Amino acid sequence: MTLRHTQYLLIFLISFLTVSCSSDTAKNGGSKSHLPVARGEANAILCVMDTTQWNGPVGEALRDIFSDYVPGLPQDEPYFKLRNINPLKMNNILKTGKSMIFVSTMDNQGAQSRAMQNYFTSSSLEKILSDTALYRLPQKNQFARGQEILHLFGQTEQQLIAHLKRDKEVLRNYFLTIENERISKAVFKVREKQIEKTLRETHGFDVQVPYGYDLAKNQRDFIWIRLLDPEYEKNIFVHYRPFNSREPFEDVLAFREEITSSYMRDVQKPDIFMTLQKENMNIREVNFKGKYAKELRGLWKLSDISGGGPFVSYVFVDESQKRLYYLEGYVYAPSKDKREFMQEMEVIINTFRSGKELK
Repeated sequence: MTLRHTQYLLIFLISFLTVSCSSDTAKNGGSKSHLPVARGEANAILCVMDTTQWNGPVGEALRDIFSDYVPGLPQDEPYFKLRNINPLKMNNILKTGKSMIFVSTMDNQGAQSRAMQNYFTSSSLEKILSDTALYRLPQKNQFARGQEILHLFGQTEQQLIAHLKRDKEVLRNYFLTIENERISKAVFKVREKQIEKTLRETHGFDVQVPYGYDLAKNQRDFIWIRLLDPEYEKNIFVHYRPFNSREPFEDVLAFREEITSSYMRDVQKPDIFMTLQKENMNIREVNFKGKYAKELRGLWKLSDISGGGPFVSYVFVDESQKRLYYLEGYVYAPSKDKREFMQEMEVIINTFRSGKELK
């Protein structure tokens, strides 16, 4: 986006928010504390738009972004559960949704689409019609506290679809970040500070540990924290060694097998250890907290096939420590959906800090 478009979008944002929020703030002394608390299940998005467009190419483009399946899970689970809301049937209960998307295009003049355009001021509509670069606008706490809304709009359906396809990852990550922040607030309300202290003082790295996790293993170069429940397990483990070879980056699967066959064995039955299910593996290069990393998503199993589930891991180097790290989160939750469990693993993993980051 050019500097002119960035400035234009800022003016548009200010104009939109000033007009749409002024009536509420005037009635309530500038505060939104009167608003109800936003409600809704995790990873659910209410999509307010013309039902004809929902069932057409625009809706298809939105589902391709938000309802695509999360990689590395044993069963198909979407990133988000999308529900279409007819704008003519919006009510005060629906308006309290935690995450909402409002979608409209100017070339559709049906009753539902006209209702969608009422969410814009006349000056905002003029800007939409004059600049094809404008197509999205975030809002917070519009109808409820803790609410996140994303407006998506365009002069035509074809124009909006082109934006959606181009920025697929950006739009999905917008709501992924929001959901992860919500999870973080919930899981870190109370933390296992003593375990965190042990990790920092003994191993030279930090990981925030939610309440209920215990330190299952604490070895010279390997730690394992876990939460045991009668119906599921949540696990994080970290292995590190001096960085003297890039070989682990060349074959991440072999590196994981080396680690789990050495450290993740049953103490009472050493012939049983954690290994890989070879199918459904996803490896990619990523930026992990400012460091080059290899991300691995896939399925693990025990060697006697008595258990298994999804995992996500990262291989990276802390140059300040001259250390190679392998960091993994995995779950065991038979007969349960795994999506939210794995989100919690990722939230914990992303609290990892080491070396210079600890100062």
